[in-house]
Amino acid sequence: IADQLLEDGSDIMGGLDTTATLLFSDLRSFTSITESLGAQGTVKLLNEYFEIMVECITEQEGMLDKFIGDAVMANFGTPKSSGNDAQNAFDCALSMNKKLKELNASRSEKGLLQIDHRIGIHYGPCVVGNMGSEQRTEFAVIGDPVNVASRICDACKEFDTNFIISKDVAERIGVQDNWENIKNFEIRGRKEKLDLVKIY
Repeated sequence: IADQLLEDGSDIMGGLDTTATLLFSDLRSFTSITESLGAQGTVKLLNEYFEIMVECITEQEGMLDKFIGDAVMANFGTPKSSGNDAQNAFDCALSMNKKLKELNASRSEKGLLQIDHRIGIHYGPCVVGNMGSEQRTEFAVIGDPVNVASRICDACKEFDTNFIISKDVAERIGVQDNWENIKNFEIRGRKEKLDLVKIY
């Protein structure tokens, strides 16, 4: 990130307007997982899971934003676009699902707990920059698409799937088949409804 910003002379202290694709994922039934595995077992599982998911993100030129408990937030297109950021995020999600299947196969051979996750992706205008206080500052992405992407990830529970994208993302990528439109979905805390696409 630092190299990219130095290269084009960007000043992100006050925040820069940009467009980005946001990806959220989280584990299903995380409360029962922690109860079953205990603190040490949960940390071990999360580290194993996060290691694989972060590889998927970086391979598709995305940036890990943060871990939020059992959730992963990543963005594609900040601080600098690498081309079709929506496609990169979508391909990342496909890779995440594939790698999770491989992880579960390995865990099954060892007699360990199987896990599943949910993924939500959205695209739109954001502000990126250094935010925080004198004691701590971090590079962050702020904006409506961030909140919406998180809500889309949550919506997987409602539609019994592990992968949903917004129509805004679908219009920018090559979704060939195995999908279903979800019209006028109401995002909690947001007045404007949104069309989503459920990916099988």
